[in-house]
Amino acid sequence: MSEQTPANAQSQVQRAGLIRRIGAWVYDGLIIIAIMLLASSVGLAIISGFESAGIIDLGVDGDISEYARNNLIYQIYLAVCFVGFYVWFWRRGGQTAGMKTWRLQLRSLNGKQLTHAQCLIRLACSLGGLSNLWVILPWSGKRALHDIASKTEVVVLSKDQNKHVNWKGYM
Repeated sequence: MSEQTPANAQSQVQRAGLIRRIGAWVYDGLIIIAIMLLASSVGLAIISGFESAGIIDLGVDGDISEYARNNLIYQIYLAVCFVGFYVWFWRRGGQTAGMKTWRLQLRSLNGKQLTHAQCLIRLACSLGGLSNLWVILPWSGKRALHDIASKTEVVVLSKDQNKHVNWKGYM
């Protein structure tokens, strides 16, 4: 089985190098920080509302942040917000906002839409972005470890290709 770009895709694609990947990673990191701050604020407001209504008891200290930190449901909620950001954009068009800015697109090697499993494998194997360092190795074919594990590739788009249909109305 060949790990080349499918024949029905553009004949000459350029895989993304380390600098572009890091640029998109930093950009998306700032967005994720904002999303997580908003999600945390909403979660803490809900906990506060539940405590005020007598639905939950914060314990001896009455510290909302300590309650949230030790609450499994709250932690799962934050994880879903984090994972959901990437899965939503990768499945929708292969581009997060950072990838759009750096003209990158995530593609499945088989040419089909990314599956939920591919997105989750990619996130789990990314090691917080560190696995991108793999692309600088000469035998990597400019594919990071999480690209290889999820059977995907990150390609550089031309300016015209970057006007993705899923972003119309947003830009």
